[in-house]
Amino acid sequence: MAEEIIYGEDEVTTGASNDLQQVRNIARRMVAQWGFAFEELGNAPLAWESANGNGLANPKMASGATEKMIDEQVKIIVQRAYDACFKTLSENRALLERMTNELIEKETIDYDELQKMRDEETNKKLAPA
Repeated sequence: MAEEIIYGEDEVTTGASNDLQQVRNIARRMVAQWGFAFEELGNAPLAWESANGNGLANPKMASGATEKMIDEQVKIIVQRAYDACFKTLSENRALLERMTNELIEKETIDYDELQKMRDEETNKKLAPA
């Protein structure tokens, strides 16, 4: 998301593409293994896949229609995560750009450095104009 905001949609690297695939994999596990689903799959938590994620815990547990609903739930989770991330990064664009420059220069930012940058950017927002 950060690459998309900073460099544009056409300049997202393969590393970021891999991150997006991981988001989808986690969302799939959330729905199929950990019972994170919305009304369409019932309100009771239910695992549709085994913990290794290589298929259904019981092959007769889910029909094609249920698989389609699982996929729809995954899309909902991914879209909500995308929207929340876009909003957070857009609202904190100055910090995002500062982090981008720091990462280009040093390649890493540790927790304390990130917290310091965040605090400084927050103070700039709160300072009277």
